[in-house]
Amino acid sequence: MIRPRLVAAVVAATFLLTGCGAAVQDAPEAGGTAEGFPVVDDNCGVTTTYEAPPARAVTLTSNATELMLELGLADSMVGTSYLKNRPIGERYAEAYASVPVLAPGQPSLEQLVAAEPDFVYSGYPDGFSESNGHTRPRLAELGIDTHLNPESCSGGRSGFEDLFGETLRIGEIFGVPERAGASVADMRGRLDAVAERLGTVEPVPVFVYNSGADSPRTAGGAAILTEMIERAGGRNVFADVDERWPQVSWEQVAQRAPAVVLIYDYLEPSVESKIATLRATPAIADVPALAANAFPTVALSEAQPGPRSVDAVEQLARDLHPDRFR
Repeated sequence: MIRPRLVAAVVAATFLLTGCGAAVQDAPEAGGTAEGFPVVDDNCGVTTTYEAPPARAVTLTSNATELMLELGLADSMVGTSYLKNRPIGERYAEAYASVPVLAPGQPSLEQLVAAEPDFVYSGYPDGFSESNGHTRPRLAELGIDTHLNPESCSGGRSGFEDLFGETLRIGEIFGVPERAGASVADMRGRLDAVAERLGTVEPVPVFVYNSGADSPRTAGGAAILTEMIERAGGRNVFADVDERWPQVSWEQVAQRAPAVVLIYDYLEPSVESKIATLRATPAIADVPALAANAFPTVALSEAQPGPRSVDAVEQLARDLHPDRFR
């Protein structure tokens, strides 16, 4: 953990390559390591050995924040960020209110270091920001451990098994494996319940509209959103594109004739403005989804791998197959 007297020195030297040195970390209590430790975390090319659970964690993305709160770890958090006015999941609101918000967007290195974290967790790569100075190598120089959701460094398709593995890994790091196991069991059970309701429905063709007026950005086959759509009884019409968020053309969208456009909602631009863009695009005027006014939404905090991804599957299944949930 960074000592308070080090904070001022770190802030003053934020943009210098030398002069700060590595922070001294508290040693484990006499008598050995905590039960279940050490834990070795091989994470996106960075190997960290934990002799005890982190005590002063900061999260840099909404899905990392919600996973920590899912595991009941609010008391181990000294800061969070990057919600950008998006609502926290309702079941996490009370715990979230007890955690200091360092910044609405990404914190600066000064803001981050002032919280004196011993662990910084990001759900996707831009959490460890070059522009704000808090990269993983820089934080390592300061004696701060880091963890990145493995989806961010995986070259293949991301899915729920990866989410379950990440949940168990964070549970190990924080010494709460039972809570993590219970969370994974609950998520599996809820997904199984959706599958039982759906049975052998005909998959509904779905186009994910992320952004873009001239050429839309959508979810490709490597994104967890593709599996979310499949588990909800749909079929991502761009699942054959082996990327997470590729750009396509409106002509391709028209050719694939989605019955539903799933709008990726991260507040700006608004859902209403995205629907207006869709309706103002001549190339997709005859797409079935537009005629049916079929525009369900998925929030950013649900579409990124996190505990509320299961919530999104449940809601989307109701949107695509309402007859199965009456």
